[in-house]
Amino acid sequence: MKQKMIALLAIVSVFCSVSAQRVNETVTLFGKDQLQGFTINIDNYSIDVVDGAMANIFENQYKLKGSKKKGYHVYENQQCSAFGDARYDIYFTTTEIGKKNNKSVQVTLVVSNGNMNCITFTNDPRTSRNIVNFLEKFPRDVESYNTTLRIQSLENELTKLNKERDALIKDSTKVEDKIANMNNTLKETTEKLDKVTNHINELQAEFNKSHDTAVMEEINQASKEQQSLQKSQTNCQKSLLNLRNDLAKIIDKLTKNALAIEKAENELKTLKN
Repeated sequence: MKQKMIALLAIVSVFCSVSAQRVNETVTLFGKDQLQGFTINIDNYSIDVVDGAMANIFENQYKLKGSKKKGYHVYENQQCSAFGDARYDIYFTTTEIGKKNNKSVQVTLVVSNGNMNCITFTNDPRTSRNIVNFLEKFPRDVESYNTTLRIQSLENELTKLNKERDALIKDSTKVEDKIANMNNTLKETTEKLDKVTNHINELQAEFNKSHDTAVMEEINQASKEQQSLQKSQTNCQKSLLNLRNDLAKIIDKLTKNALAIEKAENELKTLKN
């Protein structure tokens, strides 16, 4: 009688601890079958992260082989040392609960000895306590898993940003080379234009004295060359303006890229520390 009373007090004590840690026994549906299990609510994380964290524990930490059945992750007839030395059928599912601005993810975990003989505090207090301990630790596992995902995301982002930076540097070098070449072309064109313009002025002065038609013909030919050079000069100036605008845009992108890299590197450093 005294032993039964001690066992009862132990179960009551466990229930108090369960309630304090937001882990509760529950009845859930697996298709048309009712299963007894345990639930815990996880705040501040998406259902994908919570679901992935639980699957990661079973499949990567404990090396269990699972499948999806009736909305559950199922690991049949496998040993999981978190619960004990026996072989178990393990079921878990995740569900969003709460209102739009106050949502949580409810995790339902069922552990069975086989044939849907679900473990509860009534039939197996020791294993039930192990299940509760597992779920009590789970919020920290979710946080750790989410951090790992964020680190992977930042590393991928940095790879992409570094490739983008390298491409922008190449583009800027190409544009700078084009600007240098265009500046040389503009300089040569301007020098030719100045030379032709001076020649026209000399011919015009000569014509004003001699009124020689041959000189006028030469003036007309030089004027055509002058117009062509003026057009080339204008085109060079427009091209230079466009190239400088292109370079300014590239520099702006490089600046934003550098800030994004710095931000990602700082966050990554913080997460890894």
